Amino acid sequence: MIQRPPVKVLICLVITVLALVMIQNLTISNMHFSDYTNQLATNVSFRHSDSSLSNIIKTAIKTPMAAISRNILNRYSEYRQIQRVADFKELYDPRFCVVELDVDRKTKTFTAGTELIARIHLYNGNNKSLTQGGDFLNIWLKNADGSSSVAGYVVDNMNGTYTGHVMAFWAGNVSVKVSVTNTKEGIGLFTNYVHVYGSYKFINATFVENKKSEMTQCAPKTSGWLNKTYGGFCNLTHENYNISLFCGKPKSVPCEKWVKYGWDDSLYYDDITRKILRYKDVLLEQIHLTIVPSSKGDLDYPAPSTHCNVLPRALTWNSTVPSGFLYRGAYHNLICQPTVNRSKEKYLACLKDRPVISIGDSTTRQWFFRLASFLNIKDSAHISAHAWQKFARAYNTTSGLDTEWQPHELPFHGSPGSDRKTVKSVAHRLDKIPGNSSAIVIIHWYAHIARCCDHVDLRDHVQHAKAAVVKLLTRSPDVQVFIKGPHLITYFNANKPYAYIGMFVEQVLLEEFNDLLHKVIYLDQWDMSVAAENVNIHPNPLLDDISLNNLINFACKAS
Repeated sequence: MIQRPPVKVLICLVITVLALVMIQNLTISNMHFSDYTNQLATNVSFRHSDSSLSNIIKTAIKTPMAAISRNILNRYSEYRQIQRVADFKELYDPRFCVVELDVDRKTKTFTAGTELIARIHLYNGNNKSLTQGGDFLNIWLKNADGSSSVAGYVVDNMNGTYTGHVMAFWAGNVSVKVSVTNTKEGIGLFTNYVHVYGSYKFINATFVENKKSEMTQCAPKTSGWLNKTYGGFCNLTHENYNISLFCGKPKSVPCEKWVKYGWDDSLYYDDITRKILRYKDVLLEQIHLTIVPSSKGDLDYPAPSTHCNVLPRALTWNSTVPSGFLYRGAYHNLICQPTVNRSKEKYLACLKDRPVISIGDSTTRQWFFRLASFLNIKDSAHISAHAWQKFARAYNTTSGLDTEWQPHELPFHGSPGSDRKTVKSVAHRLDKIPGNSSAIVIIHWYAHIARCCDHVDLRDHVQHAKAAVVKLLTRSPDVQVFIKGPHLITYFNANKPYAYIGMFVEQVLLEEFNDLLHKVIYLDQWDMSVAAENVNIHPNPLLDDISLNNLINFACKAS
């Protein structure tokens, strides 16, 4: 007979469940509750003892799961309602915003291993409290020289106030930083611009017949603007591996004479829109404080015990926030226990006779070069500093090493005049991997999606690739497929809401790969890019080394 828990426990459980339901209905900014967490908290079995029940509930509340966006697209229609901004003063103004840290009333100290909570209140340029949510905020903690840092998450309370959470894993002098990374107004103007024009930035298509040459703009969807500008379309979807692509119809050259492509940086918005899109990644507050050692010492964090190479794949899509942190220059993984350090010999042993196939943008090409350089692979093919947007390979037949890179399908914003046949789809490359392969495959969409597309366009890319992944894992079950997630980009001239884009990329990936989560590994990039205050599209080498070592630890057995 199952013993019923005391009434107090049942009352506490009911209160906790109601609280979690309320939390679930909040839109999350830069932190994402997973469905798994909500199930864990609300479906607690009464078979547990009182203490076990309490621990499960406490864990579910204290440690939200997943570095994967779950719900940002639920707000897409709300962002689309922001079609114009009459006065820049309607936006938040850091001069009037308030950030306060909760302090333990008894000890009045902050201790290593505890969570710091920041109460954030946004005010606009007229010093009036904002009454709606929708802005994206980041919170992170770092020491003075940047050798120790960790990202947190921010909950949008939907009323102009936000609650930031960040773990203090180490003792010492630190700064808690809070920024508004994207405004709701910027997101709204961006989504509407893409809707009207069919793309944020276009690519160009060059059509050539005999001595006639004509160039038109292309987008992943049709639009009234593009149709009006060119008087018609060329539907090049079939030539783009059945992924949507529409180009303005040339006047004197047939559509089938498409031979080249390249980027197009034309933008057609006004100065106020440009100003709002550029108003991002603004530091609201930097609070200096001292963290005192805990009973465990200067470093206090939940070290995982499960080795990365045996961690269930689905948990990489439902990892804790943060997924890891830096302490005195060393990375500490919070998802699983690494067993392969950054050693050339160990990497060589892991990758012997296992091709590494990377498909994506220049950030995965950066991984390709970083890995080839670290392993001292000198033989190469098709590698050029010019016209880089094409297949590249580095290999060493004696050591059994083979790594390659190729760009994903269009829209890909390559150098103007690039041969369009050098760009192939993710699915096309996956279909060429033979049966019984043991390859390591890395797939990534982000930077070039950010230049053009919305979530609907991205989903088209992902669905085609996902079908090829299913076939690949059927004929080659030993292949390991990795999905590289997006990272924070903050450089000033990037007039687009990268945090919002990163979130919808994550959500689309999760939704489309939902039935393959137990087979495909997700490589989170977001947390460390926030903690490291990443600026550029191409992260610094330290972040690349951390990511590649995470990949190796998932892919390789302990040595």
